[in-house]
Amino acid sequence: MTSRPCPICACSNAQPCLDNPMAAVGGFDMSYKVVRCSQCGFHYAGQLTDAETFSAYYQSVSKYDAPDSVAPVDRARIDATVRFLEGRIGKSERIADLGCGYGALLGGLKASGWQHLQGLDPAPNAAQCALKMFGVRNIHLGQMFEAHTVLDLHSVDLVCIMCVLEHLPQLRQDLANLLSHMRPGCKILLEVPAIECFLHPDCEPFGEFSLEHIQFFDTASLANLMQSLGARQLALQLLDLPMVASGSMLGLFEWSGSIPQEPAFQRSETGALQAYIEESQRQLDCALQRVPAGPVIVYGAGSHTARLLAHLEKILGCEVRGIVDSNPNLEGKRMGRWTVRAPSSIHETPDTAVLVSSFRSQQAIAAYLRKTFPNPLVLLYR
Repeated sequence: MTSRPCPICACSNAQPCLDNPMAAVGGFDMSYKVVRCSQCGFHYAGQLTDAETFSAYYQSVSKYDAPDSVAPVDRARIDATVRFLEGRIGKSERIADLGCGYGALLGGLKASGWQHLQGLDPAPNAAQCALKMFGVRNIHLGQMFEAHTVLDLHSVDLVCIMCVLEHLPQLRQDLANLLSHMRPGCKILLEVPAIECFLHPDCEPFGEFSLEHIQFFDTASLANLMQSLGARQLALQLLDLPMVASGSMLGLFEWSGSIPQEPAFQRSETGALQAYIEESQRQLDCALQRVPAGPVIVYGAGSHTARLLAHLEKILGCEVRGIVDSNPNLEGKRMGRWTVRAPSSIHETPDTAVLVSSFRSQQAIAAYLRKTFPNPLVLLYR
């Protein structure tokens, strides 16, 4: 693990906010501590594993399969993005979406009249899925740091980077490299999870501190980042997403062509994130009180379980006998000292309680388990 200076202002002095231990997933320990920059107030993971481990983790464990349809939360994000761009980006302008996934945003832009569209994504099947689901062509294989070698960035009018910045271990370097290959006057559309939306009556405890999110933005910090890289803010909007009890922010910026030598920073506030941490701890404490003594099988092998396992081992009498998950990409992978198995393995121990390790999908998973297995269930949330 290596210490990180602030990805925005490069200050090396940070205050600890939260220790976020995670069980190793697929042999990769992605634990980190959330810290707050003493100079600009940015919240980020203060220590990270090396870049090679991050790359190996994403290739081995973090695989996203294209769905058959656009999820309601993604449809809400796409519709809001289209409305945000209407009147700000002409329909004849050329747009590139970096990290486009299966092309859902490009599909929404195409349906709204934009025609000159292209995308980039590291998933090998991204182009095929985008064509099949949305009729979108010009999707190329690659990662953001190599976008300039795959796309003609100098001819693009708008670059979209949606829900990517919170993942980047080399945030500032990657963005600075990207901007250096764009023409001055090109616009950048960003979407990131927004600290202002973390605290919600139905928020998942510590859910915003996932295995893969290592930067935490509020409106001030996103503006600070882009201003320090020489991009002028044109518009900024918070987007409430009630279906996931959270939200994001959309920011539109214009690249000036040069990085300022002495950028000025507005200081981010700390109250919203601290309130979220405190409420998360209260909810987690209540959830752990519902865990019985005795053996359990944990259903779910995501960030929720990676965080939960350390707490389960401290509960007197609780014994985790195994972990199951319906995601075939996770089957056979290690989580902590357990190997993830398929749900069918639950049949082998019909008397062992199954602990549903999910916040947003708890009821759907419980319904499936009741229908399929005789095992008693443990539900953490009311």
